[in-house]
Amino acid sequence: MAKEEKRRMPQTTAGLINYSDEVEEGINLKPEIVLGVGFGICALVIILRFMVL
Repeated sequence: MAKEEKRRMPQTTAGLINYSDEVEEGINLKPEIVLGVGFGICALVIILRFMVL
């Protein structure tokens, strides 16, 4: 009887892509800036909402 050979496949990254290796075009913003602008807009909307009442 012939033995079955177990072949090992090379390990992969399970479909994960490192986007920092991609070409960087367009606007690059730090996440802190995006969060700050978002919270600022939310605060402005809340303040304006209470001023209109």
